[in-house]
Amino acid sequence: MAQIFVNIAFQRMTPDGFKFLSERQLFPEFYFCGDTVDTIERQAIADIRSLSDGHNFRSTLHAPFYDLNIGARDRSIRIASFERLIWAVETAALLGSQVVVVHPGYGLGPGEIDIDAWLSRAGQILQQLVAHAGDRGVKIAFENIYDSKPDYLVKLLALVNSDAAGICFDVGHFNIFSSLPMQAWFDALGHRILEFHLHDNDRSADQHRAIGDGNLDYQPLISWYNSQPEKSRPVLTLEQPDRNHVIRSVSRMQSWDI
Repeated sequence: MAQIFVNIAFQRMTPDGFKFLSERQLFPEFYFCGDTVDTIERQAIADIRSLSDGHNFRSTLHAPFYDLNIGARDRSIRIASFERLIWAVETAALLGSQVVVVHPGYGLGPGEIDIDAWLSRAGQILQQLVAHAGDRGVKIAFENIYDSKPDYLVKLLALVNSDAAGICFDVGHFNIFSSLPMQAWFDALGHRILEFHLHDNDRSADQHRAIGDGNLDYQPLISWYNSQPEKSRPVLTLEQPDRNHVIRSVSRMQSWDI
């Protein structure tokens, strides 16, 4: 069975929260929201690292994302977004996390955007962010949110042009917003996918249900994942805040033969 990670918010980064993961041989994806970034003390991060090391955890980190847009028209928003993401990279390095998941921030919902204009505004920040991460041994995984196709992310990666950047393919978002076959995303981005976010829904909303509690077909993902060289397979991360959903998801993943 492949190693499975679970997204865990700061409030649950406790001895009990880590015990829940450790007893099930799971690993954390640390998530810090903006309010936490503004108030957390360095000692708290050191304490999290100590707890994590005590369980011999590998880890990833999900950057803050609410209201952030690194290609915003407003320069002040671009700067604030950059500062939040740099904080995430620095914190990942302190925690020993290998990957930082980032929402690029283009688009407030599904639909076409002027991606070239957005990339023109975001380009310098993107390049600085990825270079900063690479210097610290961390990789940035840009996540699909409202994307109906992989084209925008392909252009983003081409602009960055760095081995320290890749993709976090969120299958729940894909299920809601894309009518393409999942294989089309793998054909376009597969060699750059660093992580999967795994959860389920019925396509009506981003429900973050347990795997199998929605209508998402995971078979294309399983087949593609198993076809990859073992050392280059992406991280598998569950994104369900409910522990019971996590337990059900792990149980169902045991039948995947991965």
